Amino acid sequence: MNNIPIPRLERESYVKHRRDVKRQIILPIALVIIFGAGLGGLAIYAATAGSGKVSIWADIATIWVVIPLMVMLLVITALLGGLVYGLASLLKVSPRYTGIAQAYVFWFNAQVKIWTDKLTEPVLQIKTWLDLLIRLFSKNEKK
Repeated sequence: MNNIPIPRLERESYVKHRRDVKRQIILPIALVIIFGAGLGGLAIYAATAGSGKVSIWADIATIWVVIPLMVMLLVITALLGGLVYGLASLLKVSPRYTGIAQAYVFWFNAQVKIWTDKLTEPVLQIKTWLDLLIRLFSKNEKK
């Protein structure tokens, strides 16, 4: 039908988005890749330059294993710190609400006792009368 190309407007938001993608996503990833490659190159140079001792490779491997563990421990420490902070702030608020919750639990407990007493009392009375009648008739039969 109409093969007229629609001109694409360069809106300010698109330009800002492209600039932010380059600055906030592509640049940090590229820097980390370059940094990692540089550390890898330094490790290879340290292991092969001079004496090619295996203990140097073992030391470098140990360092590379320990670094991610340290980062994970920092994350776990931060999570635990956040948990402690959250529980401390919850502890400041909780006495008021725990008192209200305790009042509701006591009320519910009282209601359950009242209704169970109302339900079991007739059964107990009937059982008492039946036991009395059974004892009376069993005494008469034994004579």
